[in-house]
Amino acid sequence: MSKSSSTACVEPDAPGPRRLGGSEAVVIVIIICLSSVLATVAGMSVPDVLRLLAGAGAVAALVVGLVTGAPLRSVRRMLGVLLAPPV
Repeated sequence: MSKSSSTACVEPDAPGPRRLGGSEAVVIVIIICLSSVLATVAGMSVPDVLRLLAGAGAVAALVVGLVTGAPLRSVRRMLGVLLAPPV
């Protein structure tokens, strides 16, 4: 008799979720600290801070895509997000 198909989904050698590395955690902490400084010290509103972070993330994605040689279709899509009118 063959193995049950339900045991195929439980593999002890399957990799689990990846934990954040030290440099990734530092970047996240710096972004959170910068956001709180912009909101409190600079007096920016929360929507403005979120827009700034979203724009910075989109620019970072475009730069990484261009540097790593991402397919032209995905770079075009990222560029479209950057140049789209605000909602």
